[in-house]
Amino acid sequence: MNNMKKIVVLACVCATALAAVARPHFGPPPPPRHHHHHHHGAAVGAGILGAGILGAAIIDAATRPNTVVVQQPVVAAPAPVIVQQPTVVTTGHYETRVQNVWVEGRYVDQVAANGAVIRTWQPGHYEQQTTQVWVP
Repeated sequence: MNNMKKIVVLACVCATALAAVARPHFGPPPPPRHHHHHHHGAAVGAGILGAGILGAAIIDAATRPNTVVVQQPVVAAPAPVIVQQPTVVTTGHYETRVQNVWVEGRYVDQVAANGAVIRTWQPGHYEQQTTQVWVP
């Protein structure tokens, strides 16, 4: 709000307060009951003071920057999934078994008595191998 608008708002507030406190009395004056003089100076002063305080509060509220509140989104993490593995009860045992296994033919290097390497063909054949087999 620029300064001119602030002054206009403050002047309106002061004028309203003065009009409410120091308003003229309409109609015929009431008959005097006491011989005291009524002074309205204190009431006018209080009205002006109140108007000033109220105007300052209005101007302060109008010129204060707005506070922006940004609420952060709530992020709900999914619950962890726990998978229990079934208990496996095993009944069984290993057995040693002998199997005949075919071995392909191949060349084999042999070292002669004089240190020379001689390559000879070894034909395919069966060999017996022992293996561990699970028997339920």
